[in-house]
Amino acid sequence: MAEVLAAERVAGADKLLQFRVNLGTEERTVLAGVAPYYEPQTLVGRKIVLIANLAPRKIRGLVSHGMILAADAGEGSGGVALLSPDKDAAPGSRVR
Repeated sequence: MAEVLAAERVAGADKLLQFRVNLGTEERTVLAGVAPYYEPQTLVGRKIVLIANLAPRKIRGLVSHGMILAADAGEGSGGVALLSPDKDAAPGSRVR
C-alpha cells in the first residue's frame, strides 16, 4: 500500500503521470499511464495498491520504482480504475 504525496504530468507524454509515493519506510517515484483518466491533483493523498518489489525501469528518461495497479473499467466508463483499499491502511502495508 502506498500514499500519493505528489502527482504531475510528464512533459511530452500524453499518457504518463509521475507519482511520488510514501511506502511507510521510504518514498519512491513511480510512473503510470493513467493521465487520460485522472487529473494529477485529484490523486494527492489517495491510498493506492503498488507493486514495490520490481526492478527499476526507465521510461521516457525517468526511472519508475514500482507499478501502480489498476483495473480495466471498460469503454465509456473512464478507461481504468486505480485500485485502493476499502478501509484505511497505513503506507507500507503489505497486500495479501
